[in-house]
Amino acid sequence: MNAHMSRSQGNVQEELRRRLWADPALRALREGIARREPVLTVSGVHASGAKAFLLAVLRGFLDASGEKARPVVFVSPEEDLQALGEEVRLFLSLLGEEDPAAVALIPAFDVSPFEGLSPHPAILQQRAHALTMLARGEATIVLVDAKALLGRLPPVADLRRSDWRLAPGEELAPETLVSALLAAGYVREDPVREPGQFSWRGGLLDVYSPSEPAPVRIEFFGDEIASLRAFDPDSQRSTAPLDRTRITPLREFTLSREELSQWSERLAREWADPAFAHDRKRVQIAAHTGDPPPGWEFLTPLTRPLTSTLFDLLPSSLFLIDDAARLPADLDQFWQTMRERYTAARENGRIVLSPEHYFLTPEELTARLTERQRLELHPLGRSLLFAEAQERLPPEIEVRAVSQRGVRASASDWPKLLTPPPGALTFLVARSKPLAEHFLKLLAERDVPVDLFPSTSVSTIPPRGDAPRWPLIILTGHLRSGFSLPALNFSIFSQHDLLREELEPTPPSPSRERPAAPFLSDFKDLKPGDYLVHVDHGIGQFEGLVQLTMPDGTPHDFLLLRYADDARLYVPVERMDLVQKYVAADGGSPRLDRLGGTTWLRTKARAVRAMRDLAEELLKLYAERKLIPGHAFSPDTPWQAEFEAGFEYELTPDQARALEEIKRDMERPVPMDRLLCGDVGFGKTEVAMRAAFKAVMDGKQVAVLAPTTVLVEQHYRTFTRRFAPFPITIAQLSRFCSRAEIARTLRGLEEGTVDIVIGTHRLLGRDVRFRDLGLVIIDEEQRFGVRHKEQLKHLRRRVDVLTLTATPIPRTLYMALTGLRDLSVIQTPPPDRLAVQTLIVPFSPAIIRSAIERELERGGQVFFVHNDIETIHEIAHLIRQLVPRARIGVAHGRLSERELERTVRRFVHQELDVLVTTTIIENGIDIPQANTIVINRADRFGLADLYQLRGRVGRSNRLAYAYLLIPPESTLSAVAHRRLAALKEFSDLGSGFRLAALDLELRGAGNLLGPEQSGHINALGFELYCQLLERTIRELRGEAIEEEIIPQINLRLPIRIPESYIADMSQRLHVYKRLAAARTDAKLAELREELTDRYGPLPPEVERLLLLGAIRNAALPLRVRAIEREGTRLLIRFADPDRLRPEQRSAFLAAHPSAEFAPDGTLRYDPPASDERTLLLQLRDDLLRLQDAAYNSAGQSQRDGSAEMSKGGRRR
Repeated sequence: MNAHMSRSQGNVQEELRRRLWADPALRALREGIARREPVLTVSGVHASGAKAFLLAVLRGFLDASGEKARPVVFVSPEEDLQALGEEVRLFLSLLGEEDPAAVALIPAFDVSPFEGLSPHPAILQQRAHALTMLARGEATIVLVDAKALLGRLPPVADLRRSDWRLAPGEELAPETLVSALLAAGYVREDPVREPGQFSWRGGLLDVYSPSEPAPVRIEFFGDEIASLRAFDPDSQRSTAPLDRTRITPLREFTLSREELSQWSERLAREWADPAFAHDRKRVQIAAHTGDPPPGWEFLTPLTRPLTSTLFDLLPSSLFLIDDAARLPADLDQFWQTMRERYTAARENGRIVLSPEHYFLTPEELTARLTERQRLELHPLGRSLLFAEAQERLPPEIEVRAVSQRGVRASASDWPKLLTPPPGALTFLVARSKPLAEHFLKLLAERDVPVDLFPSTSVSTIPPRGDAPRWPLIILTGHLRSGFSLPALNFSIFSQHDLLREELEPTPPSPSRERPAAPFLSDFKDLKPGDYLVHVDHGIGQFEGLVQLTMPDGTPHDFLLLRYADDARLYVPVERMDLVQKYVAADGGSPRLDRLGGTTWLRTKARAVRAMRDLAEELLKLYAERKLIPGHAFSPDTPWQAEFEAGFEYELTPDQARALEEIKRDMERPVPMDRLLCGDVGFGKTEVAMRAAFKAVMDGKQVAVLAPTTVLVEQHYRTFTRRFAPFPITIAQLSRFCSRAEIARTLRGLEEGTVDIVIGTHRLLGRDVRFRDLGLVIIDEEQRFGVRHKEQLKHLRRRVDVLTLTATPIPRTLYMALTGLRDLSVIQTPPPDRLAVQTLIVPFSPAIIRSAIERELERGGQVFFVHNDIETIHEIAHLIRQLVPRARIGVAHGRLSERELERTVRRFVHQELDVLVTTTIIENGIDIPQANTIVINRADRFGLADLYQLRGRVGRSNRLAYAYLLIPPESTLSAVAHRRLAALKEFSDLGSGFRLAALDLELRGAGNLLGPEQSGHINALGFELYCQLLERTIRELRGEAIEEEIIPQINLRLPIRIPESYIADMSQRLHVYKRLAAARTDAKLAELREELTDRYGPLPPEVERLLLLGAIRNAALPLRVRAIEREGTRLLIRFADPDRLRPEQRSAFLAAHPSAEFAPDGTLRYDPPASDERTLLLQLRDDLLRLQDAAYNSAGQSQRDGSAEMSKGGRRR
C-alpha cells in the first residue's frame, strides 16, 4: 500500500510541474526571463496565495535553467511579509524545491529616524538575519517591504563579517567573541533565557542566537573551542552536543563605547545651538554610562555613513514588483512624509540627519530599478488595464477564489466542495499535522478520495484512463485563503475556507514551555537593601554576602542582616533555609525586629492563633465541597472531538495539559473548583469553551460570568461563532439586553431551552433559575464585589466551577499553592505571538502623534487610556488636533448603557481609529486590529493594572506597542519608578505570575484576607505567613507534624563558593538557597550535574559543600542536633538519643572501637580517615549505617537516589 501511495503522490507533484511548463502564459513569462527582457508584465494575480505560488514557480524556472544563484526579489507596498513567507515556503515544498528555508524577509523599520525611538527588536532581528543571508548569498527568494527598498545600509563588507560560524576545534579567543556579541547587540545576562542574551563564566560562554532553536553552551580550552552543547533555557541543563552553530547579529548596526564618545564630541562641536541642548545631553549621558540612548541606530551615520543599499546585495536579481502601477506614488508619498518629519523634529530640538542620510530618493530608486530585470504585477485583468492598447497584451494568469461563502455550517458540505473532478489537481492546507490527520479521517469517512503530503498509510486512488482522478492532497502549512488556476485545472483550499474564524491567522511556530516555578523564594534578584525574614529572629535588612574567617582560620560565607539598633546577624549560607524574602500586604517598608528580644516570638504566636480561625473557615468550605456529591460528567463524545477540531490552531502544550486537568476534574463525582491562570490572550477562553461543550453534551447548563457588559458581549460573540455548527442555544444577560430579551432568556434557563448563558453579576439575581446548572465559568473573579464573591462561594458547593484569571489575586494564588484549590497554568504563548514593545516616555504631543499615525498607516487601531473622566474629552480634543484624519471615540463608565455599547461596537467594527477610554477596557475588550496602546499617567497605575491594560494589544502576529506616558522622571515616586521598571523588565510573554507577586509586594494585598490577616502578613512577611498557615491547616487535618531538626555542622572546613567559579553574587545566593533546599541525595546529584554543566568542573570548595549537604541529609532522619570536630574526634549530638536501640549502638561500637555514647546523647569517635574528603565520605556512610540500623522505615525517602551522590561515594 505504501508503494502504491508514494507512486500516486510522486505523480501528483510531477503532473503539477508538467502543467506549469506547458501553460502558454507561464511559458511566455519563462522565455522572457531567459531573454533578460528588461520589463515583463503579468496581470490578474491578485490573491496573496497566488503571488506566493508565482514566486515558487519562478524560483523553479530559474533553478531549471541553471540560474540557482539568482534570487527572486518580491517588492510590495502592503503585503504581510511574514504570512507571505510562510506561503512561499509551502509552495516551494509542494513543487519539490531544495531549500524552502532560504526565504529572506526584509521589513521596513516601524519608526522613522526622526522620532528618537529605536525600532522594534523583532524587526531589527528579522532584518539582521535576512541581510546576513543576502551578504553570504544564501537567500533564493527575498520578500521586501517597498519602503525598505529605499533604505540605506551599512557597508556590504560589514554585513558579511557580522555573523559567526563556530565548530569544535576552531581557534577563537573568548574575549574576541564577547566583544563581537556586545557590538552585535547581545546583552550580558546570567542565566541566558531569551534570544539576544549571553553570559561568560570562565571557560564557558552561553549564547542564544535568534537563528538557532535553542541557546548554545560553548566550552573553551584556552583559545580553542572544546565543545558545543545546546541547553534548555528553563532548566539551564545541556540537552545535546552540536557539531556546529551559528551566531547572527541582532541588528544591522553595531556600536562601541568609543563611537558613543565620538558622537558626544561631534555633537558638542556641530550641534552647539541651545535649541538642541536636551537631545545633546541625552547622548552625552549615554556616552558617560555606555548605555545607548533610544533611537541610537539612526545616529550611526555620524561616524559611519550608510554606504550600501539592497541593490548592492542583489546585483543580478529578478525583481517582482507587486501592484506596480501604484508603487511610484506610494514611495513619493513616503519620501514627502519623511521630509515633513525631519523638519518637525528639527523644530522640536531633536538631533537628526537629513532623509538623504537614511534613504534613496525616489529618483535614485527608479534609476536602480531600471538597471534590473523586473516583472511587474498588475492585479486587474488585462481587459481593464489595456483597454486602449490591445495590440500587445501581456500574459494573464487567471486567478479565482475557491470559496465565496463560509462552509462552517456543516462538514456535510465538504465532499461536494473538495472531491476533485476528473483531471483536476486539488489540495487542502491545514495549519498543523494533527488537524491535517483529522481532516483526512473526516473526509475519508465521507468517501472523499484523500491522501496526506508527503507520506501517509492511507491508500489513494491511482490515475486511470484519459481523465485520471487524482485524490485530494492535504498539506501541512499556512495559507490565508485558497484560490484556483483554471488554466492548470488546479485548486487549493485553506482550512480558513472551511472553518471561518474571524481571527487574523498567524503561521505556526514552535512554542517553548515554561514551567510554573515557585517565584516568591527566588533569590536570583536579591540585592542589598531588600528585607528578609529570619524564621527565628524576624525581619532584617539584607546588607550583602560576606566572607568571615572563623577562629580555626577557615573562610566561611555568610548573609549579613541588619536589625534594629544597628545589630548585625550573620547567617551561615548552609542555613539559608531559615531565610525568606519579605513581602508585605500593604507594600510598605517594615520595622526591623530587635535581635534577642521576645517581640518576634509573640508576633508569631499571635499570628498563628488568628490563622487557626481562618484555616478552620477555609477547611470547612473545602471539606464541604468534598463531601457534597457532584455530577460526574461522562467521557468525551464524538461531537466533542468534532467541536475541538473546529479550532484552527493547535493547542499549546500548556492549553492541552490544562484541558486534560479540567476534564479529569469534571469526570469525578465531586464538584470541581479549578483556577485557570494564563496571560491575556494565551487561550483560556478556548479551553473554557471546550469545558462548556462537554457540560452541554451531558445535558447540563453552563453559566459564564464576566465582570463587565463589554466583556459579556465579547464572550457572547466568541461562543456563538465557535458553537455555530452545533444545535446549542446561547444567550446573554446584561444591562445591554432589552426587557423582552431578558424575559426570554430567564424563561429559557428555567425550561432548559437555553444551554449556555453569558452574563454579568445579573446572573446571580434571585429571578435567575436554572433547570439543571452543571458548570459555572467565572472570568476575572477579583473584579466582582464582596457580596457577589460571597454568592460565588456558596455556588462552589453545588456545581463545578472554573475560574479564569490573568493575574491571580494573592489569596487565590496562595490557596492554589497550598493545595486548597486546584490550579492550571498556561504560560506558553500562542504561535508567533510577539512580546509587546514597552516604551516609557515623557508626555509629548509629538510622540502621541507619531504613535497614532504609525498605527493608522498600517491599518490598525489605537487605545488611548486616560483614567480621568473630568478631562477625558480634553485629551480627545488634543488627539483630534494632532491627527485630524483619525476617527475618535470616547468610552467611560458615566456614559449611558446604549452610548457606551454603541461606541465600543463602532471600535470593534473598525468604524473608529482611536478609542480614548478609561480603564473600562481593562476588563477584556479583545480587538486583534488594535496593536498600539497609549497609557497616560502610567505612574498612577498599579502593576497588575498596567500589565492587564498592556495585554489589550499584541493579540495577533503583528508587532504591538505600549507607550507609558509619564511626567518628568524627577517628579515620580520611588514606588512608581519600581512599578514601571518592573513592567519593562517583564515585557516577555507569560510573566503574569511573576508580576502578580511583584504587585503584591508593591501595592499590597489590601483587604483580600481581611484587615486582621493583613496585619499578620505585614508582621511576618507573606511567605512565612503562608508557610505557617499551611502548617496550621495540616495540624487541623490531623496530620502528625514532627518538628524538623536541621543539624548544625561545624567540621572546621571552609564553606564558600569561590567568586572565580560563580562571579555573580545573586547567582551564588541562588545556588546556596538550592543547596539548603536539596533534602535528598538525588537533588544534590542533580545540582552537581547542573553546576558542572553551567560553570565547569567543580572546585574543591563546591565539592565539599555538596558532601556536607549529603551529611546533613543523612543526619535528618536521625534527628541529629549538631556534628562537630574536636581535634581528630567527631561528635554527633542526638536530639532523641533514646530512639537508638541498644543493639544498634553495640553494632556501631563494634565497627568503631574508639566510639563512645555519652548519657547526654553525644556520640564520640575517631574516624579512620587520612584526608578531608575521606573524612566527609566516612562520616556520611557512618550516618547512613546508623540510619539503616535505627530507623528501618523512617527516612527512606531521604536515601532515594543517594547512589548517585559524589564521585567515589559508595553505591547503596
